[in-house]
Amino acid sequence: MDNNDNSIASRTNVFLVIRLLLAVTLALLCFSQLFFTFRGLDKPEAMDQAQIARQMARGQGMTTKCLAPFDIRVRSQAAEEGLDFNNYRSSAYAPLHPMVLATAIRITGYHHFNNKRMVPDQEMVYDGDRVVATVSTIFFALALLLSYILLRKLFDEILASTVVLLMGFSQLLLQFAVSGLAQPMLMCLFIGVVACVGAAIHADIYSKSKQVLLYNVLAYIFAVLMCHTCTISAWCMLGLIIFSGLYFRPKGMYAIIGVSMGVILALIPTTIMLQPAGGISAAFQQAFYGGFGAGDMERMMRSTDEFGLSVDSTNFFLRLLGATFSQSSTMYEHMGSIIVTPFFLLSLFNRYRNPVTNGLKWLIFSCWLCACAGMALFGETSLMGVSQISIIFTPFFAAYGLSLVFIFLARLQIGENFATIRGLAIAGIFLISSGLFLFEFPRQLQLGIFTSARGIPQFPPYYPNKLNGQLHDITNPQDIIVTDQPWAVAWYADRKALWLPTRVSSYTDDLEPVFKRAGQRVQGFLITPSSHSMPQGGVNGVISNAGEFAPLALEGKILQIVPKHNLALAELFNNHGDNQKNSRPLASLVSSQGQFPHRHFLLGAEMVYYSRDAAK
Repeated sequence: MDNNDNSIASRTNVFLVIRLLLAVTLALLCFSQLFFTFRGLDKPEAMDQAQIARQMARGQGMTTKCLAPFDIRVRSQAAEEGLDFNNYRSSAYAPLHPMVLATAIRITGYHHFNNKRMVPDQEMVYDGDRVVATVSTIFFALALLLSYILLRKLFDEILASTVVLLMGFSQLLLQFAVSGLAQPMLMCLFIGVVACVGAAIHADIYSKSKQVLLYNVLAYIFAVLMCHTCTISAWCMLGLIIFSGLYFRPKGMYAIIGVSMGVILALIPTTIMLQPAGGISAAFQQAFYGGFGAGDMERMMRSTDEFGLSVDSTNFFLRLLGATFSQSSTMYEHMGSIIVTPFFLLSLFNRYRNPVTNGLKWLIFSCWLCACAGMALFGETSLMGVSQISIIFTPFFAAYGLSLVFIFLARLQIGENFATIRGLAIAGIFLISSGLFLFEFPRQLQLGIFTSARGIPQFPPYYPNKLNGQLHDITNPQDIIVTDQPWAVAWYADRKALWLPTRVSSYTDDLEPVFKRAGQRVQGFLITPSSHSMPQGGVNGVISNAGEFAPLALEGKILQIVPKHNLALAELFNNHGDNQKNSRPLASLVSSQGQFPHRHFLLGAEMVYYSRDAAK
C-alpha cells in the first residue's frame, strides 16, 4: 500500500511539473509574440472592428468611420432624410467581439485619440494594435486552459497536455492569437458548448432529465453567444440543434428548444441590428454574392450598382455538397497544420469506452459539417478570413486524432516499452506539426528584440505612423477621405474613410449627391500600396483592382521614377473616341484644373494624398 501511495504521489508530482512547464512555456511564447515579434494588425477586419470598438468606447454606440459605396447606396435609398455620417451605424459584424474590444480600449485610454498618438517617424507599430491583439491573445490562452481541462476529463493527462502543446506551437493558431480577430474568443465559446453537451450526455446516462434540459439550454446560450461573436457561427448552432434533436429523448424536443432560442436570442436581435443597412435579406445578399453567387465580394462593396441573387442553379446542391466536403482536403492547413487532425474522421468509426467521449465526437462532427456547408455557401476559402471558423474545432479534432494514434500503439502489444514508444510518437508529431514555426521563430524573435524600440510595421501595405500623424493633422474630423485602405484610415487616423469605388461615376453620380445632402464633403483621395503593390498581375493587376481609378494608383509608381513630373496622369487615359466619356471624369479629379490639385507625399510616392486644400 505504501509503495502504491508513493507511486501515485510521484505520478502526481510529475504531472504538476508538466503542467507548470507547459503553462510557463506557453505564457512566454504569447508574451514574446505580443512584445517582440508583433508587427501590428494586418487584417482589414481586425482594424475595422477595432475602430468600431473605439466608437463604442466613446459612448457612440456601434458606429463606424469605415464606409462602403454599396452600403451607402442601400441606406440612402431607404432613408427619407439625409444620412448621418457622424453616427453611421455598423452592420458588418456581430456586436459581441467589438464590445469586448471596446472594454479593453476604454480601460487603456485608447478611446482618447490625441492622448495616444504615435511619435512621428519613431514608433512604427501602433500600441493600440497591441491592445487589440492582447485581447485575442488572452482568449487564446483561455482556450488552451479550457481545452486542457475538458480534454483531461474526456481522455487523460498526457493527451490533453500534448494537444495543448501542439496548439501552442502552431504557427496558424499563434497568428490568430495576435490577429485581433474574433476566432480565439469563438473557440472559448465553442469549448463551452461542447462541455455543456458533455454534461448533458452524462446526465442522460443516469436519466436526470432536469439536468439534461439545463445543460442543453446552457449549450444553446453559448451557441447564441457564438452567433453574436461571428455570424457564420449560426451554422455551428444548426449542427448543435441537429445533434440534440437526434441524440436526446424525447427526440426532436431539444431541437425545438434550440430553434426557439436561436430565433429569439440570435435571429431577431441580428435583424434589428441590420435594419439600417437594408435588413437581414440585404446582408444575406451581400455575403451570398461572394460565394455561390460567383461574384467578387470586394468589387460588390466598392460598387453602387444593383446586384441580384443571380445563381447558376444547375447542380447547385451537388456543387454545394462538393464544396462542403472539399473542406476536408484543407483540414490540415485550416486547423493549424497539426498532423493528427485529419484522423478525427477515422475516430468516428472507433467506439470509446467513455460514453461522453463517444457521444461528443458526433456533436463535433455535426457542427463541423454544418460549418463547412456555411463556409462553402458563402465562399470562405482563406486561412485567416473573418468567417473562417475551422480553427475552433482544432482542440477536438487533434484530441480525437491523437487518441486514435495512442489506441493504435496500444494494440501493438509493445508492453513495457509503450510509454517510450508513445513519447517518441508525441515528439515526432510535435516536430512535424511545429517544425516550420520552430525553424522561423528564433530568427523572428532575434529581429524583434533588436528592433523593439521602433518596431517593424506591416509594410507593405500598412504604415500606421503616417496615418496616425501626418494624415490626421492635414485633415479635419468632418472630412471624408476616399482610399483603398478605409479600415486603416478609420483606425489609425480616426477619420471617416470611403472605400475607393471601382468606377468614377459611382463617386460623382451616386455618392457625391448623398454626401452633399448630408452636409459632408470628400476632402481627398489617399492611394497606398494596397492599390499599386500587387503581388501578381503587374500593371494589369493594378488596373483590374483599382478600376477607373487606376491612374491614381499608377501615378505613384511613375513619381518614383520621375519625382517632379507635372503631367496629369489621368489625361493619358483620356482616350478620344467611344471611351472618352468613361475616362474624362477622372481627369477632372486629378488634373491641376480639377477638384483635388494638391499632392501630399506621406511616404514618398508609396502613399500619396490628393486633396482639395494645401497642407496646413
